Amino acid sequence: MTFTKNSLEERLELGELVTFTPSPFRLPTGDDLAFLMQQQLSSTAHKNISYNPAEHSVSSFVQHSSEQADRLRTLMRDFSQHVQSWLATLLPRYAQAWQPDRASLRTAEEATRKLRMTARNDLLHFDAFPSRPTRGYRILRCYVNINPIDDRVWTTSETFARVLDKYGEQVGFPTHDSNTWVRKIGQGILGLFQPNVLERTGYDDFMLRLHHFLKTNEDFQERSPRRLWHFKPGTAWLLFSDTISHAELRGQYALEHSFFVAPETLALPEESPPMQLERLCGASVLSNAA
Repeated sequence: MTFTKNSLEERLELGELVTFTPSPFRLPTGDDLAFLMQQQLSSTAHKNISYNPAEHSVSSFVQHSSEQADRLRTLMRDFSQHVQSWLATLLPRYAQAWQPDRASLRTAEEATRKLRMTARNDLLHFDAFPSRPTRGYRILRCYVNINPIDDRVWTTSETFARVLDKYGEQVGFPTHDSNTWVRKIGQGILGLFQPNVLERTGYDDFMLRLHHFLKTNEDFQERSPRRLWHFKPGTAWLLFSDTISHAELRGQYALEHSFFVAPETLALPEESPPMQLERLCGASVLSNAA
């Protein structure tokens, strides 16, 4: 990994993707790795096999036996714990108040997936989770290529600041009371199926609109400057996925863990997407829906 005069936190918060070769935390090997690579998604409606560390539960996989499910849960728990332990040492200021989110096992080949346009990973985007609003927390993601022989190929492009300046008005800036009734209805419908979903803010709504807008915008997809990344087997990488636009072009077999980083622990809070959006639109974007 290459260091600059900025701290690692500052580099990440300004939109840098940072790689670690080989992985600095323990990875599954031998029979455990082979077992993970054999797991299958239960439905094409799901993008990844998901592990919830708070509930120690795994979902969206084809279950053949209770023994298989227990082993998968254990391996995903081990991965989650290894990543959390490493990141807590690497980025202690974030660990004070972060919220560990889901971990995922990605066994599908990205280059051949058949997904609706707004769900495709191979299109440049910033992350926004429809069912898990961040409410101003940052999305820090750790990936590792567990494929023993093939690279995982990504591309990254412009930062949130540049994209906001270029397309923000077209996406539609949030205002203090914009779309509150739409948000309340949508939140109510979602709550029928996922009762523990947090209330969305204007920022969450904007980020989801931006996510969809960019994936369907031909100008952004075809003309944005790109940097190509080839992540070798055993390579790990970190990024704030709400700050650097990115796309997954090719690769099979990876593990990932997401963390929601509290605003008060940021090294550069004024450079965070919510604060940039507030400065541009002149209104609070983190207030609850009325």
